[in-house]
Amino acid sequence: MLTTLVQRWLLIWRTLWFRVAGISVLSIVAVLAAKLLGPVLPHGLDRLVGAQSVDQLLDILSSSMLAVTTFSLSVMVSVYRAISSQWTPRAHRIQLRDNATQMVLATFVGAFVYALCSIVLRSTRFFADRDIVVLFGMTLLVIVLVVVMLLRWMIRLQTMGSLSDIAGRITDQTLRAFRRRMAAPCLGARELSAELVVPENVIDVTAPRSGYVERVFAAAIDAHARGCGGVVYVLKGVGEYVSRGEVIAQVTDAELAEAVLGNVQIGSMRDIEQDPGFGLHVLAEIGSKALSPGVNDGGTVIDMIDRITRVLESWLAPQEAPEAQPRYPGLYLPPLDPAPLVAEPFGLIARDGAAVLEVQKVLQSRLSGLEHHPDPALAEAARQTRELALRRAMEALPHEVDREALAAHVEAMGRRCWGAAVPVCDLPT
Repeated sequence: MLTTLVQRWLLIWRTLWFRVAGISVLSIVAVLAAKLLGPVLPHGLDRLVGAQSVDQLLDILSSSMLAVTTFSLSVMVSVYRAISSQWTPRAHRIQLRDNATQMVLATFVGAFVYALCSIVLRSTRFFADRDIVVLFGMTLLVIVLVVVMLLRWMIRLQTMGSLSDIAGRITDQTLRAFRRRMAAPCLGARELSAELVVPENVIDVTAPRSGYVERVFAAAIDAHARGCGGVVYVLKGVGEYVSRGEVIAQVTDAELAEAVLGNVQIGSMRDIEQDPGFGLHVLAEIGSKALSPGVNDGGTVIDMIDRITRVLESWLAPQEAPEAQPRYPGLYLPPLDPAPLVAEPFGLIARDGAAVLEVQKVLQSRLSGLEHHPDPALAEAARQTRELALRRAMEALPHEVDREALAAHVEAMGRRCWGAAVPVCDLPT
């Protein structure tokens, strides 16, 4: 249960409103701390700092933070809209979790709340003379923090919203998700394989709404299963779409149905954290958008192909994956299937870029490399995707010279890299 609490806490922590609210509360605590620490100070220090100097600093801080926060919010909204329209709307959700942007905005709002509360309390008899000394020191610390965040914000704005920035973030998050799934292929649960025989007396658990399985809190489900001595079979993997009323799980005890519904999160959009395939799909969407006539940027497409290939190369074959006992024996989950991870992103680019020779050459090269991956399932998926892309390209390329060039590239690539010719489909007559 502790693992589930940590996971839920991290989900809340990554939201902007929570960080703003948290730092705002801390700023109020800092103001009240001046009242508590004031009596501890030795007598005579109140002559060093005048009330007028504190008031001036608070006035400057409150007015400047209000302007800076408003400007930062307008910049953030503009960048998010540009990302959605220029690359893909799915990238917008990933950018919303930008830690640097959230902390900067939360600090600015917190500094404004601190200054505003201090000004309000200074207009009363709340602060004594020695309390003002502590308030002056607190204000200086807040100013230093604001300056540091301003510098961090300036550095962040240099690359915020650019292709390299958003694609890099998607790639990094997808790689981290892949490594977590490789360490725990079924999120720590037992594998729900096709050979598994499910008991006949199981109870079906249906989806309360339509949407995507965003995440599964495996630790919480297993804790409930062990508590009543039952077993849970989750039939839908993370990232799959379910319709309302569709069976998403089967349980051996009726008490476990509520635990499944409370810990299998269904939402309107996929999430990278437990679903690395979504990250690959977003990268493919960026590449597909770059192939549109309005953009026509072949370099971006090649960059996305390379990023997708780099992520898929981190897939561990069964003989490479470390053997580990399932942490949650009371839960069965479908394993991560490599076939759609290869076919969906590469297939999207292969379809939209079928008539672009340069893109097809790179696509054939990268898929040929994955075709020799140690995992036979991933290698077979790469082979099928490569052959399908080649067949589509041979039909879509408008000029015979381009078709001949692609065929020659594929044959030479096989002999040069793998010591054997790569089969090439027949040229259209």
